[in-house]
Amino acid sequence: MTEEQKERMAQQLYDRAAQELNDYITELKTQTPEQIIDRCYEVSVKQDMVMILEEHDFPPQELEVLAALEHPLEVIYQDWLARDDSRMEELTNTFEHHAVQKLQDRAEQLHADPKTPRYEGSYRDAVKNGEVCLFRASRSRDQACLKAFDKGISDANASQTMRPFIQKWTQDYGHDRCKFILGYSVQRADWDKRYSTKARHDAEKYDYHITKDHDPHGNLCTNAHPCLVNCAYELLMEQERGKQKQVPQKNEMER
Repeated sequence: MTEEQKERMAQQLYDRAAQELNDYITELKTQTPEQIIDRCYEVSVKQDMVMILEEHDFPPQELEVLAALEHPLEVIYQDWLARDDSRMEELTNTFEHHAVQKLQDRAEQLHADPKTPRYEGSYRDAVKNGEVCLFRASRSRDQACLKAFDKGISDANASQTMRPFIQKWTQDYGHDRCKFILGYSVQRADWDKRYSTKARHDAEKYDYHITKDHDPHGNLCTNAHPCLVNCAYELLMEQERGKQKQVPQKNEMER
């Protein structure tokens, strides 16, 4: 979004809110004195809201959410009543809370789709690009993926249903996410001979951005036995080879 587009959207949001306030006051003038008194607080808060929309510089992503509201004053006023705070700072926070929560909900819905790739950037990248919600949703999905693996892998091995379990796991969370997560445990213990040579070599292709002072994926280490992890990882490699075989080579005719 360009600065000009942002300014135009902010102006449209302000104009809509100002008109909503004017319409509300016009309708209020037809009420009895008692009804007017009862709604004085609402008028005062909504006037403050319009002032905030005139002066506050919302980030582009939050501005888009707020601009999509047909009746911004009424929506945020109801949110404000639920928070029960009369300070201007908190009222501003209510706008931002509503927008950020909507963005987070969208991000989590996006990453619930196994076809959605992991967010590869760092938290610093996410802050810089205004994608913190996407970063958090992706990391949350990573944790859910790891938890599902740790919860079911031992039973799958005991019942000799490892292959169906891995198939269902990747269908739920996406092949690439599952392989990335198991690859972390393999790579971090590349000295462990319980991991096969082919598994260790394959896991080496992932860059987990680990330094001497920082490991951004330290919470992705599985609790499962290395032999089970190795078996699961090799099944993921097998899945990958199967997908590659389905893609016609350049010298092959598609059927």
